[in-house]
Amino acid sequence: MRVYIMTLGVLAPYRGIGIGSKLLLNHVLDMCSKQNVSEIYLHVQTNNEDAINFYKKFGFDITDTIPDYYINIEPRDVYVVTKSFAQI
Repeated sequence: MRVYIMTLGVLAPYRGIGIGSKLLLNHVLDMCSKQNVSEIYLHVQTNNEDAINFYKKFGFDITDTIPDYYINIEPRDVYVVTKSFAQI
């Protein structure tokens, strides 16, 4: 079983104070580690360094690049960012 995070966003003035971590990501990671989840993944626009660094802080790795994922925004490419869980 895999989990996909479709959307996680915090307005710029409120970033860096733990909202994203506390409201969703810590809970989701904890639940995934307790369930039969092999990995959690999401897409991040390739120029979104803040999001990339945020997810890397939680043990996610860039595992793929998808060109032309978006149609109406630039850059159009995204990274697939993945965290795997050890299966018991």
